[in-house]
Amino acid sequence: MGAEVVIEGLTKSFGRQTIWRDVTLTLPPGEVSVMLGPSGTGKSV
Repeated sequence: MGAEVVIEGLTKSFGRQTIWRDVTLTLPPGEVSVMLGPSGTGKSV
């Protein structure tokens, strides 16, 4: 199996606008995931 993906404490801002604050995400090996949301909400940071 492939490696696990772990994100801990991620914060992303554009100027004074915080898009993500203290995000934690763990994707186990073999997991298929998608991120859905409206345009301009920071999905492709």
